[in-house]
Amino acid sequence: MTSFWNRRGMRLAAAACLAISTMAAPAAAQVRQVDGNLWMESTTEQKQAYLVGVVNVLSVNQALRQKRGTADASDPLSRYLAAADRQSIAQMQASLDSYYANSANRSVPVLGALWRASVAAR
Repeated sequence: MTSFWNRRGMRLAAAACLAISTMAAPAAAQVRQVDGNLWMESTTEQKQAYLVGVVNVLSVNQALRQKRGTADASDPLSRYLAAADRQSIAQMQASLDSYYANSANRSVPVLGALWRASVAAR
Protein backbone atom coordinates (compact mmCIF):
# COMPACT_ATOMS: atom_id res chain seq x y z
CA MET A 1 0.00 0.00 0.00
CA THR A 2 2.84 2.39 0.78
CA SER A 3 4.27 1.85 -2.67
CA PHE A 4 0.94 2.79 -4.26
CA TRP A 5 0.72 6.05 -2.30
CA ASN A 6 4.34 6.91 -3.06
CA ARG A 7 3.80 6.42 -6.79
CA ARG A 8 0.50 8.30 -6.71
CA GLY A 9 2.10 11.12 -4.74
CA MET A 10 4.99 11.28 -7.18
CA ARG A 11 2.60 11.45 -10.13
CA LEU A 12 0.64 14.25 -8.47
CA ALA A 13 3.82 16.14 -7.66
CA ALA A 14 5.08 15.70 -11.23
CA ALA A 15 1.76 16.91 -12.63
CA ALA A 16 1.81 19.96 -10.35
CA CYS A 17 5.40 20.79 -11.36
CA LEU A 18 4.51 20.45 -15.03
CA ALA A 19 1.51 22.75 -14.62
CA ILE A 20 3.55 25.35 -12.76
CA SER A 21 6.41 25.24 -15.26
CA THR A 22 4.00 25.58 -18.17
CA MET A 23 2.52 28.73 -16.63
CA ALA A 24 5.92 30.15 -15.68
CA ALA A 25 7.60 29.66 -19.07
CA PRO A 26 5.86 32.57 -20.84
CA ALA A 27 6.62 34.89 -17.92
CA ALA A 28 10.29 33.93 -17.96
CA ALA A 29 10.50 34.73 -21.66
CA GLN A 30 9.40 38.31 -20.94
CA VAL A 31 12.15 39.16 -18.43
CA ARG A 32 14.21 42.09 -19.69
CA GLN A 33 17.82 42.90 -18.99
CA VAL A 34 17.86 45.57 -16.29
CA ASP A 35 19.57 48.40 -18.14
CA GLY A 36 19.39 52.17 -17.98
CA ASN A 37 16.16 52.33 -19.96
CA LEU A 38 14.34 50.08 -17.52
CA TRP A 39 16.08 51.81 -14.60
CA MET A 40 14.84 55.25 -15.66
CA GLU A 41 11.28 53.91 -16.12
CA SER A 42 11.27 52.47 -12.59
CA THR A 43 9.96 54.15 -9.46
CA THR A 44 12.20 55.07 -6.55
CA GLU A 45 10.79 52.12 -4.59
CA GLN A 46 11.51 49.69 -7.44
CA LYS A 47 15.06 50.99 -7.86
CA GLN A 48 15.81 50.72 -4.16
CA ALA A 49 14.23 47.26 -3.91
CA TYR A 50 16.43 46.13 -6.80
CA LEU A 51 19.54 47.48 -5.09
CA VAL A 52 18.62 45.88 -1.76
CA GLY A 53 18.19 42.56 -3.60
CA VAL A 54 21.55 42.90 -5.35
CA VAL A 55 23.37 43.74 -2.13
CA ASN A 56 21.66 40.86 -0.30
CA VAL A 57 22.61 38.32 -2.99
CA LEU A 58 26.19 39.58 -3.04
CA SER A 59 26.36 39.46 0.77
CA VAL A 60 25.14 35.87 0.93
CA ASN A 61 27.62 34.87 -1.77
CA GLN A 62 30.43 36.61 0.10
CA ALA A 63 29.47 34.90 3.37
CA LEU A 64 29.63 31.52 1.66
CA ARG A 65 33.00 32.35 0.15
CA GLN A 66 34.33 33.45 3.54
CA LYS A 67 33.09 30.22 5.10
CA ARG A 68 34.93 28.24 2.41
CA GLY A 69 38.03 30.41 2.72
CA THR A 70 37.88 31.61 -0.90
CA ALA A 71 37.04 35.28 -0.30
CA ASP A 72 39.57 37.84 -1.53
CA ALA A 73 39.33 41.55 -0.66
CA SER A 74 40.55 42.56 -4.12
CA ASP A 75 38.02 40.57 -6.16
CA PRO A 76 35.03 42.30 -7.79
CA LEU A 77 32.49 40.88 -5.34
CA SER A 78 34.40 42.22 -2.35
CA ARG A 79 34.80 45.57 -4.05
CA TYR A 80 31.04 45.80 -4.78
CA LEU A 81 30.30 45.11 -1.12
CA ALA A 82 32.90 47.59 0.10
CA ALA A 83 31.29 50.26 -2.08
CA ALA A 84 27.86 49.30 -0.73
CA ASP A 85 29.16 49.68 2.83
CA ARG A 86 30.35 53.22 2.09
CA GLN A 87 27.00 54.49 0.88
CA SER A 88 23.31 54.11 1.51
CA ILE A 89 20.88 52.52 -0.92
CA ALA A 90 19.55 56.03 -1.67
CA GLN A 91 23.08 57.20 -2.50
CA MET A 92 23.62 54.20 -4.77
CA GLN A 93 20.35 55.01 -6.51
CA ALA A 94 21.37 58.65 -6.92
CA SER A 95 24.70 57.57 -8.45
CA LEU A 96 22.89 55.36 -10.94
CA ASP A 97 20.30 58.05 -11.71
CA SER A 98 23.14 60.47 -12.39
CA TYR A 99 24.97 57.93 -14.56
CA TYR A 100 21.85 57.21 -16.61
CA ALA A 101 20.99 60.92 -16.96
CA ASN A 102 23.36 60.73 -19.93
CA SER A 103 21.18 58.90 -22.46
CA ALA A 104 24.29 57.42 -24.11
CA ASN A 105 24.69 55.23 -21.00
CA ARG A 106 21.19 53.77 -21.08
CA SER A 107 22.19 50.52 -22.79
CA VAL A 108 24.63 49.66 -19.99
CA PRO A 109 23.28 46.97 -17.63
CA VAL A 110 22.67 48.23 -14.09
CA LEU A 111 25.37 46.03 -12.55
CA GLY A 112 27.91 47.47 -15.00
CA ALA A 113 26.74 50.99 -14.26
CA LEU A 114 26.89 50.28 -10.53
CA TRP A 115 30.50 49.19 -10.98
CA ARG A 116 31.35 52.36 -12.90
CA ALA A 117 29.41 54.76 -10.67
CA SER A 118 30.12 53.27 -7.24
CA VAL A 119 33.08 50.90 -7.34
CA ALA A 120 35.53 52.06 -10.00
CA ALA A 121 34.86 55.73 -9.21
CA ARG A 122 36.30 55.30 -5.69
